[in-house]
Amino acid sequence: MTLTGYTDRLSYGPGETISCMLSSTAPVVSLDVVRLLHGDTNPRGPGHKSERIDAVPAQQVPAAVQQTYLGSCVVVPELGDPEIVGLQVEALVQPTLPEAGRRQGILTLVAADGAPILGVELTETGTVGLRDQDDRLLCEIETVWRSGSWHRVVVTVGTAGVDLRVETEASFGVIATSSHAGASLPTSLGTAHGLVVGAGACPQVDGQWRPVRGFSGKIERPRISRAGGAGDGDEAVGDWRFELSPESSECVDTSGRERHGIVVNAPLRAATGRSWDGSVTDFTLAAEQFGAIHFHEDDLDDAGWSTSTTVTTPTDLASGVYAVRIQGDGEVDHIPFVVRPSAAGPHARTAVLLPTFTYIAYGNERMIDRLDFEGEQMTDHPVLPGRHDRLLAEHPEWGLSLYDLHSDGSTCVHSTSLRPIPNLRPDYRAWLQNAPRHLAADLYLVDWLTEKGEAFDVITDHDLAESGPDLLSPYDLVITGSHPEYVSSTMLDSLEHLVETGGSLMYLGGNGFYWVTSQDPQRPHLVEVRRGPVGTRPSDGEPGEGVHSTTGEPGGLWRHRGRGPNRLTGVGMTAQGWDEKAPGYARMPDSALPEAAFAFEGIDPDEIIGDFGLIMDGASGDEIDRFDLELGSPPETLVLARSTGHSDYYQLAGEDVKASRPGLGGTESPEVRSDMTLWNHPSGGSVFSVGSICFTGALSHDNYENNVSTLIANVMREFLRQGR
Repeated sequence: MTLTGYTDRLSYGPGETISCMLSSTAPVVSLDVVRLLHGDTNPRGPGHKSERIDAVPAQQVPAAVQQTYLGSCVVVPELGDPEIVGLQVEALVQPTLPEAGRRQGILTLVAADGAPILGVELTETGTVGLRDQDDRLLCEIETVWRSGSWHRVVVTVGTAGVDLRVETEASFGVIATSSHAGASLPTSLGTAHGLVVGAGACPQVDGQWRPVRGFSGKIERPRISRAGGAGDGDEAVGDWRFELSPESSECVDTSGRERHGIVVNAPLRAATGRSWDGSVTDFTLAAEQFGAIHFHEDDLDDAGWSTSTTVTTPTDLASGVYAVRIQGDGEVDHIPFVVRPSAAGPHARTAVLLPTFTYIAYGNERMIDRLDFEGEQMTDHPVLPGRHDRLLAEHPEWGLSLYDLHSDGSTCVHSTSLRPIPNLRPDYRAWLQNAPRHLAADLYLVDWLTEKGEAFDVITDHDLAESGPDLLSPYDLVITGSHPEYVSSTMLDSLEHLVETGGSLMYLGGNGFYWVTSQDPQRPHLVEVRRGPVGTRPSDGEPGEGVHSTTGEPGGLWRHRGRGPNRLTGVGMTAQGWDEKAPGYARMPDSALPEAAFAFEGIDPDEIIGDFGLIMDGASGDEIDRFDLELGSPPETLVLARSTGHSDYYQLAGEDVKASRPGLGGTESPEVRSDMTLWNHPSGGSVFSVGSICFTGALSHDNYENNVSTLIANVMREFLRQGR
């Protein structure tokens, strides 16, 4: 049985309505809302904790299996119904999977109902073929596909028949021309109502575009004109320039006829085209060199499921982490969401900032399928998928993460929240750590604050990216989640403003504030990351394609834009590793200074802090950060404690390695460490950082009576005493 779903957003205010998209093989599912407190079922911890919200009525919801359709394309819905005879259809094409063993639509003229009338495709054997509305292969051309080469495909329809031509191009001109002339023209072709670029068809069913026979590769400047004409002015039926408005889901027609297209399923835009010569790597400076769209058969923007039911949050519902709980035929699933406080308040003095950009970046991550962490000696324990990973493996149609590769080997640059995300669940255990990560790990903090009776609100990256510094103005203290890796410029601006105006920040994670991340202004469910050639990364972006299409800003590491994490938090990414035993922290001399003494009240000077925990059995592990003046750590920063030693499963981050050299492992390199730091800003605000993803997994140890719990309580109490 499959029981799953998603909501239309990740964050809601009190009194707002939640749309629930559900899919189930059971005909009816029960639904209610619970508050999530602790998700980890590890018997060494407090176990699963949630509270049913009685103010939200339970429902019995009719359900069915809902389908998701992958693949990107451009749909031009209206061409003015020109006669097929007399048309010339052409485009520049660069296939990336020319011999995929399946048909891939390149240019398809379609009828009013979306059915193909005449289409150019890559056939199963890699030839260029032309098919009619009865799916008959009218003609085909064998083409030598050279990696990186462009090919001009032209179809001309005359009264006597059709002509199909393929010109293979290189930087110095046309190097080969193949053509097939004289194929008979079916008498039933009629008129063309629309055009599909990058698929064999794309009908719209129940408001959802459904690409068929998707193409993998780049296409540039599709054009339709009257046969024999130049394709310009009055001769043009449509002339689409993909370099225009790459931040949008619109494809601009420059023919003057306003036959604009719709970009379906978020392919990669601002892609290098045939004229790109390497002299410019920023599409905003030379748009004409970035006229391609890179389509993928496995792109996804929005799963497009129909709404199964809605839920309205009570107007007096406290801010926190909640879930729509669905149950059917003995199975249960939790679809998480956040309730933020209303703008008018009331507000707690403390806000927990959940890193939802990072949740979506990792959403449906499938690296276990392509990377051998055991064989490459990146871990000392077996790597085994959990039930959520197994469910994800059964459903490739639920899309990829920013850690995956498309089927043609290119890196993913977009990830969406509008789909089922099995690894965004309160009980998710990451296959590499065999422990919670992301939301499931951040519930450790939520649980600890609740157990300690601390008042707090919950907000998200999506909220902060939308609202900016005003969202943080009510708070004296903001506490991060365990892995705020993906952040936008607005988020960085807001957190810097918090500290500069006397507020305080507790960074209780590792590898934070790392990748430049943008949120699509028109589609806020979609985030974009362009990975550069430097950084600890799962794959490389293509040359020349490092600028975000949604915002026009340079991608890559924030460090390389002068805004590295050290500047904000005092520490920054230094290493990653996954072994059975993560170490704790030993106190450093700075911890004895009067201005730091408050943090260690009740902790003996020789105690190892966090030599325990529910993630890798220690507080300093997974991805870790260090203090480094050269990387922007403020010189006033105090180093309070340092990890007691990491194994050689931890290696120094690649961005810190200027040249290949030995001694990069945890047992040899002094740079492989977690640093716990405190920085007091002249404004009166302070920043406390722990530099480890594993850290919050230690909070509940020994029934919450441990030195990690004591330390965090001390710091939180002092920061709230300071106020703004």
